Amino acid sequence: MVDKKNNKVYHNFHNQLLYVETKISSSDLQKLKNKAKDCLKNQNNFKNSNNTLAGNIEKEFHLNESFEEILFPYTSLLADEYNNLNNKILDKQNQSNWVSTGSWINFQKKHEFNPLHDHTGIYSFVLWIQIPYDLKEELEFKNSKNSNEPLNSLFSFTYLNQYGQIVESELPIDKTWEGTMILFSSKLRHQVFPFFTSDDYRISISGNLIEMTKYKKTLSYQ
Repeated sequence: MVDKKNNKVYHNFHNQLLYVETKISSSDLQKLKNKAKDCLKNQNNFKNSNNTLAGNIEKEFHLNESFEEILFPYTSLLADEYNNLNNKILDKQNQSNWVSTGSWINFQKKHEFNPLHDHTGIYSFVLWIQIPYDLKEELEFKNSKNSNEPLNSLFSFTYLNQYGQIVESELPIDKTWEGTMILFSSKLRHQVFPFFTSDDYRISISGNLIEMTKYKKTLSYQ
């Protein structure tokens, strides 16, 4: 069961809503870890998703319904919460009908990265399944330790502040983020920097949501 008490909300320093966050259950995390291992072992059973994604990552695959059954209770709950927090009041007698437009899994190796990009849909999510490195070791690696802006392995949002300046907000993704899911506007640009200190995979799942009630309304005008 999804526990709403695990949800958290994060704003930037101008009080703009960046993302909402939750922690999936340990049992669901273990199920997804097992499914990720099966995907990696039986790659021919999963459709490659590289040509639809920005990632400079060799192994990226579309996910089937068995993954969606685990993910959707969390993503739809976060989408409702984001909607309410973003002053989009929902009709209590007609809750939003969120629909996944697809999700995929990323097996990121060291030196691979995800360039600055955004997504389709209304909301997008990321769920971290496995983090193979120590964040302190990454930030102190030889290419980064003397930098005034060490970025190895970080996840970063990029947006304009109230002064029209480009601002970045980095998330310090480490092993404690395994099982953490965040949801944000699909148009919020973001990127993932490469890591260098592990030969194992950094595994994450991402996807997009639309609101079917709004989608149908749009179609009715065509």
